[in-house]
Amino acid sequence: MKHAMKRTAVGLMLALAASTAMAEWMRIKGDPAVSLLADPVTIRRSGDMVTMWSLINYVKPQKTGDGKSYLSSKQYREYDCAERLSRRLELSRHAENTGWGQVLDSNKTPGAWSPATAGSVAGELLKFACGEK
Repeated sequence: MKHAMKRTAVGLMLALAASTAMAEWMRIKGDPAVSLLADPVTIRRSGDMVTMWSLINYVKPQKTGDGKSYLSSKQYREYDCAERLSRRLELSRHAENTGWGQVLDSNKTPGAWSPATAGSVAGELLKFACGEK
C-alpha cells in the first residue's frame, strides 16, 4: 500500500511539472504541418533588441543533417525590432513534440543576422517578441 501511494505521488508531481513546463508556450501560428510557439516569459528587451525562446512542432518527422528524425526544434533568437532583423543564438532539435525527448542536434553558435520578412516564421516571431499587433 505504501509503495502504491509513493508511486501515485511521484506520478502526480511529474504530471504537474510537465503541465507547468508546457503552460509557458503560447501558440503564435499554425497550419496542418507545423505549429509555431513562443515563450513570453523569456522575452528580454534592451532598447530595440529583444531575445526570446521559440519552438516549432512538426506533424511529420523532419531530418537532421545526419538523418535523425525529430518532431520539434527550440530556438533562442535575438530580434532587432527597429531594423526588422533576426538571428539564432541557440538551437536544439528534439525527438518528441514541444521540446521533449532526446536532443538529437544542438548548436550554440550565433547565426548571421537576416531579414525577418512579414509572414515568415522569423517575421511572426519578431512581431510577437517586439509587441507588434
